[in-house]
Amino acid sequence: MSYEGYKEGRHKSKGGLIRSFVKLDGNKIQDIEFSGDFFLFPETAIEKIAESLKGVYATSDSVLDAVRLAYDLEGIIAPGTVPEDFMTSIMLAVEA
Repeated sequence: MSYEGYKEGRHKSKGGLIRSFVKLDGNKIQDIEFSGDFFLFPETAIEKIAESLKGVYATSDSVLDAVRLAYDLEGIIAPGTVPEDFMTSIMLAVEA
């Protein structure tokens, strides 16, 4: 995938590096992708987090709320990685 038009943020959590690629539409997240060396369960967890963020205002509170909700609804288990780690990576991208 080409990340042209996306902003990148990187954050090292206890569970590994989280790279966020964020495409904005005004002040909302239009699209988002993740990569890194962290682990999430179930296997679909990262896609569920990404889907939960599309259309969300690109603010720390809104992003954190969306990630926390995805963790809760999907029963996400992420050794060493918490919703705040994803929020930090995403906001670093937004502010890049």
